[in-house]
Amino acid sequence: MIIKFLTVERNAAVLLLLSAVLGLIAYNTGLAPEIDAVRGTHIVIEALHLDLTLDKWLGEFFIAFFFLLIGLELKREFVSGVFKNRKAIAIPAFAATFGAIVPALVYFALTSGITLEGQSVSEGWAIPMATDVTFALAIFAVFGSAFGKSARTFLLSFAVIDDLIAILVIALFLGGGLKIEWMLAVLLSVGLFALVTAQTPKDGRLALTRVLRVVYPTLSVLLALAAWYFTHESGVAPAVIGVVLGLAVPGTKVEQLGERLHPWVSIGILPVFAFFASSVSLAAGLAVTSAMTIAILLRPIGKMIGITLGVVTAKALVKSDSFRDLSTSDYVRLSILGGIGFTVALLIAGSVFGTGTPLANEAVVATLAAMVLSMVLGAIALATKRKAKK
Repeated sequence: MIIKFLTVERNAAVLLLLSAVLGLIAYNTGLAPEIDAVRGTHIVIEALHLDLTLDKWLGEFFIAFFFLLIGLELKREFVSGVFKNRKAIAIPAFAATFGAIVPALVYFALTSGITLEGQSVSEGWAIPMATDVTFALAIFAVFGSAFGKSARTFLLSFAVIDDLIAILVIALFLGGGLKIEWMLAVLLSVGLFALVTAQTPKDGRLALTRVLRVVYPTLSVLLALAAWYFTHESGVAPAVIGVVLGLAVPGTKVEQLGERLHPWVSIGILPVFAFFASSVSLAAGLAVTSAMTIAILLRPIGKMIGITLGVVTAKALVKSDSFRDLSTSDYVRLSILGGIGFTVALLIAGSVFGTGTPLANEAVVATLAAMVLSMVLGAIALATKRKAKK
């Protein structure tokens, strides 16, 4: 059984969408002051000198659990999934890379040199990069019945790698100044986390085995928290440590950990994040004449061009039998789902422009509009494919 987070995508997507809509409605029907007050509440851990608002805790700590699931899915694919054949990585990897680069270049080209209230609009170039795994798989689950299993595998693969690229961008460009001593502490804690997590008590004495079954998981949790804290102090965006920890989990324990995390992430963390991230003012509407809005709305086209170009490039450079049942038109249809951006896009928008600022609000509204557009176009593209005759 694979990780439930990626098998109940329809339910998770509906809950996410409802949370986002609820956030929009609540913020624009008189509850804006209350919502701003709640997400601006400071939660302090004095012993660690941590003083973060609830909004920051969501975007820097709790969202790391979502990234942890992304890391676990990547690890699963490397251990027992499609990436076990290393050549199989080429097609989705090129698709994800080109699919991330093209929308980012389009955004940067259209917004370069434009400023609003002292902020450079082009700094948000990473917003259109990532594909939302949950929504993309949900649309495929409903409308992709004419496709074989490999189509879902390709979609899942490039979407996860796509998110990984965005995570690297967050780590490299959205943090503060890098502090080497803290990064060394991060590496040490991750190494110890991998070592402890790999342990399975096998002692013949029952009492000791029971103790170790409590000690090892507890140590793993403490080391994971330490890794997050050290990453926060290092200047790197701390949420990205989630994917690193996911990759550090032994292959034999990926499924178990994923099963335990899934309900907390899909039912708790992501909906709460979606509610607050989507709580923006619609007073200005969809700024269709704005360069930023146009750049984000062009995301579906940029994704389609980039992903398809990446597939063609990978096939020309790497000889692989993977996904051989997918035609070029199949890749084009699937690439439209790449335009569905949500969780990571909203996270980047808030990180770059600051929650509640005019640019952040515009980016969120445009991202939601582009997401709906991609979902509709993707559904049409999938539904109009003829099922192959047996």
